[in-house]
Parts: sequence; C-alpha cells; structure tokens
Amino acid sequence: MKKVILDMDPGIDDALALLLALRSPEIQVLGITTVAGNAPVEMTSANARRVLEYFEMTNIPVATGAAKPLNHPLVDALNYHGPDGLGQCGLPPPRLPLHPAKAWDFLAQLISDSQANIILVATGPLTNIAHAFQRYPELPKFLAKLVLMGGAYDLTPFGKGNQTPFAEFNIWQDPEAAYIVFSCGADISAVGLDMSMDPTTCLNSQHLEQIKTSHTPTAHLTAKLVEYAIKRHGRCELHDPLALATLLDASLFDFISVPVEVITGDGWDRGITRILPLEKRDKLPLIQVATAVDGPRFLKLFLSRILEE
Repeated sequence: MKKVILDMDPGIDDALALLLALRSPEIQVLGITTVAGNAPVEMTSANARRVLEYFEMTNIPVATGAAKPLNHPLVDALNYHGPDGLGQCGLPPPRLPLHPAKAWDFLAQLISDSQANIILVATGPLTNIAHAFQRYPELPKFLAKLVLMGGAYDLTPFGKGNQTPFAEFNIWQDPEAAYIVFSCGADISAVGLDMSMDPTTCLNSQHLEQIKTSHTPTAHLTAKLVEYAIKRHGRCELHDPLALATLLDASLFDFISVPVEVITGDGWDRGITRILPLEKRDKLPLIQVATAVDGPRFLKLFLSRILEE
C-alpha cells in the first residue's frame, strides 16, 4: 500500500481525486494539506473536510496552508467550480476540526518521520510545498516521490494554457513556488494539460448517466460534482484524478525525463513550463513529464472505482 499525502485546493476535480484515492485500496491517505487556488484557503480547507465527513473518514487529518501565492494576489476559479468550490453539491459545513499545525510543518513532520516512504500528490498551486522546502531544505530527499498536476508542455495538441494561452492554472497561480519545487531535486512526475485536456480523458453526459445508475454514496456525490461541470462547460475534465492515477496504474502513461524551466514574474509569459533541450538544462534537475495517456482505459479505471459497491 502506497502511503500518500494529498496537497490540494478542492475544487471539483480535487474532490474527485480525493474520492478516487479513498476508493483505491492501493493507497493509504495519511493526511491532507490545503492551499488557496480554486478557492480561498478557508473554503478549500472546509471542502476537504466536507468530503471526508461525507465518507465518515474523520481519522484523516486536514492541515490548512497558504492563503495566497508567494508573490501574487490570489485569483480563484470559483467561476468554474461554483460559489462553494464544489459545484453546489449540498454537503453540509464541516464539523471536523483542522489539524493544529500549519501545512508546511505538518508535511515536514510526516515526511521526515517516514523514512522516505511517503508520496506527496499535489493537485493545486505549489505554495505549501515551496514553503515546506524553504523552511526544511532537507525535506525533498526524504520524499519517495512527488506527483503533481500542473503545467502545459506542448507535447500533444492539448498542451496549451487554460489560464492564459500559454500557462496552466496551478503553475500560473504561483510560478515562484513552482520554480522552487521543480528545482528541488526530488523525484517528480508531472501530469499537465497535455493529458487532462485530451477529450478521451474527460467525462461526458453519457458517463454521467452511467454514474447515475449507481446508488452508492460515492456515485451520488460524484454525479453531483460531474453534473455541475458538464452543464456549464460541456464536459468534466479530470485533471487531478489523472495525476493520482499514475499511482494506480503507471502503464496508463508514457513519460519523458527532461529539464523544465518555469517562467516567474508577472509578464505575459508568467507560468509557462518550458521543456529545455538537455544541452541547455542549466543545472536544472530532470523531472518526469507525461507525454501520452490511454484515455479510455483511464476512464474505465476511474469509473470502476467510483461505481464499485
């Protein structure tokens, strides 16, 4: 069983990734850290706990983290995810208290105690992780792996930006944090928009009807989240479940090992993730970037976990 910490900003697709994690026997979720991104951090922290309480998983601690990016004001995505961040799904406010530690201290404690046995899965802006690596410089070497949803790498026809024409939302939100994390030397795998904007990895109205035929609690909540996205956007993109799926079936993906430059600042190119030629790597460590995905097989895996009795 893989021991996992989820760093997230729920968010419809973050919530779907959490559902997938909770329904996957290969994964043990040790804790959740929340960050501002899709919604303010107070809302993302509440949303993580709302989902956990729905499944009566109150033994998983939730630690709240950064309320804004390192150098920029927060620009949320509530226009996509709904005013509650979870597609008006009707879950009650949480009763579960937050963990007393801040996210970066919580991460450092769990990871340093783990004997390089923890996988960190980051599906939001990388602010919490950058804070953790700045405060605890030895931390990256104690991680077994860091899997992140972020970036647009121009490796497929879908590898364009969704926040700007060139930049993916999570990296654009806090490019300075992404620069710190991409340069940290940990074993990093990145799943970008090249995979998650591919229509073969997205849920459509036919998938929604299939989900609605099941009356399990997981399917009920999934249907509400997915329906909100499909009604407003025509499909439900599974950015964050795709990142998690790399831990469930690595054979779904192809990866290349490359140096990646993250463009910081606040210019037109903010948040671009640029793959550099190996001869121009400029001391940047190599990271694993997804180049291909078997979309139909990924959706089959996702739906089987969600619909399982």
